[in-house]
Order: sequence, then C-alpha cells, then structure tokens
Amino acid sequence: SAFVVEQQPSTPNACKRPLVLRTASKFSTRARLLVRLHDRNHRMEAKIHIDRLGPLEFRKFNILTSSSKTLLAGDSPQDGLVCDFQYLTLKEQKDSRSGKGSKGTGEGPLVVTEELHLITFTLAYAYCGLELELEASTLPFVIVSNNSQFSSAWASILWFNMLSSNPKDLQFFSMPPSAPWPRLAEVLSWQFESVAERGLSREQLLMLAEKLFGKA
Repeated sequence: SAFVVEQQPSTPNACKRPLVLRTASKFSTRARLLVRLHDRNHRMEAKIHIDRLGPLEFRKFNILTSSSKTLLAGDSPQDGLVCDFQYLTLKEQKDSRSGKGSKGTGEGPLVVTEELHLITFTLAYAYCGLELELEASTLPFVIVSNNSQFSSAWASILWFNMLSSNPKDLQFFSMPPSAPWPRLAEVLSWQFESVAERGLSREQLLMLAEKLFGKA
C-alpha cells in the first residue's frame, strides 16, 4: 500500500478532464513509493503496462517511448521515491484479423468512449534481502482518437466514478447501473462549479430534473 499512483493519466490542456487520453497525443502519469527504504546497491525500476488483464474485445494499445523509469529520491525524506512518466503516447495495435486498427464508434460491443483502460505500475522492490513485486493501478480511463469524442468520454468517466464501487471494473459499461437523481444532481452541480466557479442552485437543478423526467 506504500506504492501509490500520485498523478492519474492526463493530457496537457485537456479542459480539466483527466482520464481522457487521445491517441498520438502526449500524456503523463506518476507513481510514488512513500518510503525511502531501499537497497542502494539495487537500482529500483518501475515499469508501466496498459491493459495487462483488459477485456479481449477492447482495442489494444502500445505505450510509445520509455515504459520503464528508475525511481528517484524526492527533495526530502518525507517525499519518498518517485517515478515520473512524461511525454508518453499511445498507439493502437492493428487488428490482424481485419487489417484495421480501429473498430470505430459503431462496431463491437461498446463504443470507444465506453471502453475503459487501465495503466499498471510494477516495481521490483528490494531492501535488506527482502524482495517484493509491488503493483499500483491508475483509475480507469478512456482513449479517444479525435476531439469530438472528448465530451462523451468525459461523461463516461463521471458516470463510472459516480456509480462504480470497483476501480478495476473495466466491463462497467456492459451493464451500467442507473443513477439516483440526488447523486446525479450533485455531480452535475460539481461539474458546473468546476467550469463556472459556482454550483447549480436548487431551482436550476429542479429545472433540469423536469427536463429529464417531466413534472411530478
């Protein structure tokens, strides 16, 4: 539990929408070991993997540039050790069965903005003869190929984090649960506040509820 994801995958200038990545665009993520106890004769290296155990029917991706980093010490002992992955890019694997890499937004069991992906950090930890394989995973994220998909992808991220109790449930959208209105209203108000610096009033939420469900 001392090996944690400190920064979720995010793209620069993504309109405050982390966890939505675009192919061929750079993104960054970071993990931290919260303790500095390590064998100085053993160089600790963290590796990242995408979709180690992802659903077979989802698109497959490769992480370009370096997929491993040596852990570096922070500015103080309290900072632990950090592996900072920057300037990463994703490239979709070609589908050998059809010769095409992308199934588009209308084929397959789920549209691309409802496919959830996961990056896993692994670390071979060594200290005083103790050797362990440590692992930490990001939250699920969505991979898009063009800017027109960002809004739908962000809606998927909000819906997942609002309703899922399992942070590794990549099949969440195969049978997504319904959202109770009080919870949805809270998320809508939070989303509005993140852009307009104030939430929605009770009257405004009531108006939205009437548009969605009709008048009681």
